[in-house]
Amino acid sequence: TMKYKIAFILSCLFYSCSIIIPLNDLPKPDGKYTVGTKLFYWEDSSRDEIFTKDIIDTRKIVVQIWYPAIQPSDSLYPYMDNPELRLNALSKQIGVPNFLMQHVKDIKGNSYLNAKPVENKKFPIILFSHGLGGTKTQNSINIEALVSNGYIVVAPDHTYDASVTIFENGDIYDFKSGLPVSELEGQTITEKVFWDTRLPQINTRANDIKFIINKLQTMKNNEIYDNINFNKIGVFGHSFGGATSVLSSWNDTRISACLNLDGWFEPIVDDIINNGLKIPFCYIGQESWGPKSKNYSKLNTFFDNCQNDAYIIKVKQTKHFDYSDLPYISSLGKKLKINGKASNKDFIPDLNKVILGFFNEYLKNDLKDWIEDFEKKYDSTIKFK
Repeated sequence: TMKYKIAFILSCLFYSCSIIIPLNDLPKPDGKYTVGTKLFYWEDSSRDEIFTKDIIDTRKIVVQIWYPAIQPSDSLYPYMDNPELRLNALSKQIGVPNFLMQHVKDIKGNSYLNAKPVENKKFPIILFSHGLGGTKTQNSINIEALVSNGYIVVAPDHTYDASVTIFENGDIYDFKSGLPVSELEGQTITEKVFWDTRLPQINTRANDIKFIINKLQTMKNNEIYDNINFNKIGVFGHSFGGATSVLSSWNDTRISACLNLDGWFEPIVDDIINNGLKIPFCYIGQESWGPKSKNYSKLNTFFDNCQNDAYIIKVKQTKHFDYSDLPYISSLGKKLKINGKASNKDFIPDLNKVILGFFNEYLKNDLKDWIEDFEKKYDSTIKFK
């Protein structure tokens, strides 16, 4: 929709201003484990690629895995990999000179490439799905916090739906997930056009998640395989990734817990909305998506129909991109009104405690309270059933 496109453009402009606005490195995760990471380039030969209907093609994705490691390797993985290609893609998309965007590549994370995994220990696995036009690393702060506290996290770049997807052989796949009619030009999107576009896209995304779980279960020759507890699988996502996490949980009974970061419910079909999930579910997001949005009416119906523990946490004075790394990295988001008044450098670390607490309860049976402190600190309303 127009709101999402404008927000995406503004968030990209945030990067273009980074040459004069200081950017913060990611915070050190608070858990006991070092964070290791590896990249994989996988092809699902059983699926045709919906974004390339004019040629014979199969679905290919780039997947990043973060895992508890014994100690750091000698290579700290960059927060933005392939910066020249990624920044070039962003500069073309928003029409600003590439040189204005170079400073973002200096942001440092806490993940060590190919670090040796912890031995003789199994961890729950959590899959992350990025937002529309986003990237697998857009919530790295959440991901590193989870891994440092004893989880394995896996995230794909949903090819053609990410801002850009870059493969090991140099192939580059640009974003193609826009609607066929541009609301930026004042044109109306019909319900048919919406569903004809978004339904194949969300199905593709959910099938990416299913394919990843399938692929992981066959990786017996990889040392990470020995660390995965396949009986404890969670999923979370931001925006369109939130919708993806719900559909994935509906389709795949291997998933045991589902969390949404300001998830987009409009592209979820009524059958799911009217039945809810049978596994624990948590939604945390902004107070309102606006008077014309159907998002929260669908969320409320979905919540009422969920058949297990379910939470809705609405945080006042937050906005959509507060539920990514953006508010921690720079305060500029507030000046551009991309981020809400409640968000600051503390917000994402505090959000980490909610995410970690939810998954600890439902994947590790750790029943410590994980909402009370957040509720006291931030003006939020909470529904629980």
